[in-house]
Amino acid sequence: MKRRHLVLGGLAATAILPRVAIGQTDKTVIRIANLDIGPFAPMAYVTKLADKYGIKVQVTGFRRGLESAQAVASDAADVGVGGVEAAISAVAAGSPSTIVAGCTSGGIGWVARKGSGIKTIPDLKGKRFAVIRGLHELVMHAVFAKYGLTSSQESGADVQLFYINAPPALGTALRNGDVDAMSAPEPFPSRALLDGYATPLPPPYDTELGAVPRAIFMRKAFVAEHPDVSQRFIAAYVEAMKIFRDQPKVAENFVLNDALKGAMSEQDWQLSIKNQTWDVAMSQEIVTSYIRDLTKYGMLRKPLNAADFTSLAMLDKAKATVGW
Repeated sequence: MKRRHLVLGGLAATAILPRVAIGQTDKTVIRIANLDIGPFAPMAYVTKLADKYGIKVQVTGFRRGLESAQAVASDAADVGVGGVEAAISAVAAGSPSTIVAGCTSGGIGWVARKGSGIKTIPDLKGKRFAVIRGLHELVMHAVFAKYGLTSSQESGADVQLFYINAPPALGTALRNGDVDAMSAPEPFPSRALLDGYATPLPPPYDTELGAVPRAIFMRKAFVAEHPDVSQRFIAAYVEAMKIFRDQPKVAENFVLNDALKGAMSEQDWQLSIKNQTWDVAMSQEIVTSYIRDLTKYGMLRKPLNAADFTSLAMLDKAKATVGW
C-alpha cells in the first residue's frame, strides 16, 4: 500500500527557519516517491523547507526502493529514493534517470538466533539465512563472497537462503527457529537483540559496497526542463539532511510526530539511529562498485556505465550553498 499527501509549499518552514528571498517563476510541483522508513525521513522533511527554497513538492510514500524507481520510470514521480541498486535497476530497465545525491548510510543489521552457535560470518556455513531481495541480497552476496561462502535457496550450498521481504516477518522467522540468522533493516535487528532471541553478527559494511549509502535519483527530463527548480530542490534536501545530522531532537520530533507517526516508537527510533549516518555523500566510484557487484551476482544483465547516469554537480553546489 502507498499513501499520498500533497504539500504546496512548506507552510511550517517560516516557524523554523527564516524565509529566503528566492524567485518562484517556475510553479512546477516536484513529485517525490519517498519510502516510509527512517533513513529517508530527511526527504520528507523537505516539505518543511519548501517555502524557504521557493519550491512546491508532493510526496507519495512507498514501501520498497524498487517501487519508488518504478514510479520514476513510469513518469508518476520526478524524484525517487532507494538503495543504489534500485536506481541502477531502474536505469537498466530503461528509466531515463540520473543519480543526484546519496541518502543516509548504514541501517542494516545482521543477527543470529540465540543458541545457534553463530558468532562470526564463517559460522553461517551449514545454516539457514533470511534476507530481503534487493539491497540486502546484494550486500549478502558481497559478504559471503569475501568469506568464501556459497549460497542458494536449495540445499547443498554452504548457506541456504530464505527470501522474506517483510521485515517483521524476518524477526518472526528467526524467533520461531525457522531460520538461523537474518539481514534486516533497523530497528528490527536491534529489536531482536533487545528482546533476547538474537545475538549480534559483525556489521556487513566491510566489502567494496561500504556502508551501503542510499541514492536519490531524478528523471533526466525533469532536470533538463526545470534546472533551477531541481537545484533549489537539492539544496532543500541537503539542508534537511543537515538538520537531521546537527539537530537530533528536531529530527526525532519530526519522525515520531509527523513522517512516521504511529509507525515507529521512540525506542525504535533510538535503536535505528545507532546504526546509521545522516549523509548525502555519493560518488561515481560507488555507483560503479554497485554495477560491478550486481553484474557479478547475476542481479544485473545489462552493461552500464556509471558516468552515464550519475550527475553530482547540483549536490556539490547545494553543499556549498547550505554549508554542509
